[in-house]
Amino acid sequence: MREFRAATEERFDRNESEIREFRTATEDRFDRNESEMREFRAATEERFDRNESEMREFRGEMAEGFREVQRTIDRLGARWGIRNESVFRQTMAAVLEQSFGVRVEQRVIDGEQFDVLIFDHQHLLVEIAASVGRTIGARLERKRRLYEERTGVPPARIILATASIHSHRAQELRANGIEVIEPEESDQDLIK
Repeated sequence: MREFRAATEERFDRNESEIREFRTATEDRFDRNESEMREFRAATEERFDRNESEMREFRGEMAEGFREVQRTIDRLGARWGIRNESVFRQTMAAVLEQSFGVRVEQRVIDGEQFDVLIFDHQHLLVEIAASVGRTIGARLERKRRLYEERTGVPPARIILATASIHSHRAQELRANGIEVIEPEESDQDLIK
């Protein structure tokens, strides 16, 4: 019986030793896995941060690119509009002067350009623009006052000729005594 007991105790000791080794190996393995997971998380977070930074930079570059495209389009539109305005001015001046005896002048007063038609001692101020914005009413009123102060002649009429104006704005100008010449809508424009 002693031998059986000794063999059993030896077997228990061996099992306990194997269990301790297994437990130690398992804990070491878990520690290694935790360490690898921490390294993986850190590398992944660093990669995400780098990607976010690159995306922010890319978005900034895209936004700047779109702004540059818009500026280029605006410059092109402004150039085309200015050329159209110039051709229109020249054409109208030639027709009015040669056909109707109207004197057409361009004057610059305090840095402001004025297109002036003089007929029968009446001065008509004409503003020609490809398009106008919300400040056009105040601008035309300021130009009217400036012209009258510098020349001593109140304009008999103020005429705005434009290819693009909001209908509400055109109505306001007309209500304030400014004549607005704008493209008429054709039946085809209404169908679109």
